[in-house]
Amino acid sequence: MNLESIEMRLQQLKQEQDLIVNQVENAIALFDRSHQLILFNNNLIQMWGLSPEFLGKKPKDEVVFHHIVEQGYWSESQKQQLETYLQTADTNNTCFYLQQSNNICLEVYTTLTSDGGRLFTFRDVTRYQQALRSASETQASLNAEVRRLNFLQQLTERLQPATDLKELGKFALGYLVEVTGAAFGDVKVIIGNGNQSYASAITNQISAQFIATHGEIAVAEMQGLLSQGIPYNQGLLWEVVETGKPIFVEDYYKHPKALPGFKHPAIGQLGIFPIPAADGTIIGVLTLESRSLQKLQQAPQQDMLIAACRTLGVAIERVLAQENLRQINEDLERASQMKSEFLASMSHELRTPLNSILGFSDLLLRQSAGSLSDRQLNYVQTIERSGEHLLQLINDILDLSKVEAGKVELNLKPISIHYLCTECLKMIQLRAVKKRLALTLELDYRLEQVNIDERRACQILINLLSNAVKFTPEGGQIKLSSRLAYGSQLEKEYRPDRSPINPSTPYLCLEVQDSGIGIAKHKWHLLFRPFQQVDTSLTRHHEGTGLGLVLTKRLAELHGGTVSLESEVNQGSKFRVWIPLTEMRQQQTGIAQIEFQPESKINLQLQEPAVSPAKSQTKRVLVVEDQPYNQAFISEVLELEGYKVEMIYDGGTMMQTIYSPLVTPQSLPDLILMDIQLPQVDGIQIIRQLKAHDLWKSVPVVAVTAIAMSGDRDRCLAAGADAYLSKPLKVDELIACVRLYTDKETKEVNQ
Repeated sequence: MNLESIEMRLQQLKQEQDLIVNQVENAIALFDRSHQLILFNNNLIQMWGLSPEFLGKKPKDEVVFHHIVEQGYWSESQKQQLETYLQTADTNNTCFYLQQSNNICLEVYTTLTSDGGRLFTFRDVTRYQQALRSASETQASLNAEVRRLNFLQQLTERLQPATDLKELGKFALGYLVEVTGAAFGDVKVIIGNGNQSYASAITNQISAQFIATHGEIAVAEMQGLLSQGIPYNQGLLWEVVETGKPIFVEDYYKHPKALPGFKHPAIGQLGIFPIPAADGTIIGVLTLESRSLQKLQQAPQQDMLIAACRTLGVAIERVLAQENLRQINEDLERASQMKSEFLASMSHELRTPLNSILGFSDLLLRQSAGSLSDRQLNYVQTIERSGEHLLQLINDILDLSKVEAGKVELNLKPISIHYLCTECLKMIQLRAVKKRLALTLELDYRLEQVNIDERRACQILINLLSNAVKFTPEGGQIKLSSRLAYGSQLEKEYRPDRSPINPSTPYLCLEVQDSGIGIAKHKWHLLFRPFQQVDTSLTRHHEGTGLGLVLTKRLAELHGGTVSLESEVNQGSKFRVWIPLTEMRQQQTGIAQIEFQPESKINLQLQEPAVSPAKSQTKRVLVVEDQPYNQAFISEVLELEGYKVEMIYDGGTMMQTIYSPLVTPQSLPDLILMDIQLPQVDGIQIIRQLKAHDLWKSVPVVAVTAIAMSGDRDRCLAAGADAYLSKPLKVDELIACVRLYTDKETKEVNQ
């Protein structure tokens, strides 16, 4: 191979080398062991604007780097850094970063070659560094935001229980002092109004460094001023209170409005932030002394401070409202107590002369001291009636005052619901008869006895029944009923109180229903307020103080219960008293709740007795009768003879009773007195159903009717009746018939 061929081959190899080197994205510079440049690529030329001719002369590394410094890309110190690496022969590989004056960031990578030279690779990592820096800044911002949000969340969480304002302020202040680098801070609440207002510190914090630097004396002076409170118009904080905008002050101790206790050279930069209430009124201020004023004025910090102030405002407002409410409640309780004591005292004073009025009126009516004319008797009767009415009003006031004063103690004991209801009906029967009102009683056979205060329960029913008689026109109807109900039913009722209800709680529900004048729905809320009546006009027709329903509600609440109502104008009203059956609730584990629709109420007590019928001395007679006077007559006669009487007032209810799944052999009555002419289902059809039923067919049935038509007796007996009685009933005949069949049953059981 000749010399020309060799040169051509070398030229070709150099071109291939240049092609390969120029394909590399980074700038490349290869220096031999004598520090001369022997290889470079186009990226090296373009990076610093170097000429190919200059680089082709194989300048030494120090010349190349000096040229770059002259171009203004590097500083002299950066050049010296490179030379230092070149002079360190034992450093095989080195990597470092250079930030050029044109904001280009280079990653410089040096490698020692096998012949003692050095290869430099310059990579532009500006975008990478910017992204890294941006990511770092973003991460720092996110960390700060997370911390800020965590602080606000904790502040909000501490706000929920929210009664210890000092503890809440201490938590907020501790975080804010730390994050803003404050030497001290405090939270003040504005007390009072106008020129009489002052700022009272609820909490403050002073850093240990500030105390160590400036001594206990300076700190004690500041603490003393805060504990005394800052009067109106003293200091910069009142400007914040008036404008609602934060104030930032540098060199606070030089400010003309600076407080004397805080005029200390160590206190320089101060930020005062408003604490607003919900309506925007400034009710407090947050003060922070910062080592750097810029920190308090930065947007993120300021947003956090404003958010913290708003949260503190909610807490302060709530605590102030609670304190105000507590004071109001104390005043109301004191006023209520004084009212109750006054009413009790006045009632006692009024009853004393009233007893004399009623006593002497009674003596005059007896005419034991001499005869009176008809006109005089009329006068005395008017005095007595007015006295009795006044006595009833005084009793209501006295009872209510005792309840509200907490002086009523319940005497709870097992009471027969049947006995309670019948006795209450007897008490108002005469008044009902005068107005020709039909009285009916409906009992739930699942409830025989409940633990209640008999006197107070009777008082409840008399109040409701008296109102029903008073507000029901002549010829109307009144029904008293009792039933087992549950909280799920009570939840649907209108109640004057909205206390929470347990749906599974069993209740004794006592209901008084009338066909009276009714009450408009928009006036229901007035019914259970003391001395409040729906009709307050001067032309009202009904007397009273408006205390009856209030007393009923209070007595029900003493039993742990409540009251509810339904009413429609000109249609009538239903007032219900709900007494929780705690003893029954303890026994109902594993027993499914059974609810009856209003139309399927059963008024027969068929609860299993404590002793067997064979051993029981009291016989139970079921009377199916729709006329209240007949009900009262039969009940009176049989109860005087020692029988227990249960009532059903129509044929439909009796049919439901027959087929009730809750009826057991032990719960059957000893005898049935069946009226023939009944609403819904007649007595003949009911007798047939009784005698066809496997369970009921053993109970003797006596047909009672006022029809007295030819063949009526035979028709009743043919239907399955065991005996027949016609109205009007004769007392001796009724007693003899009942004894015949109840004694007969007893003998059969004993045998």
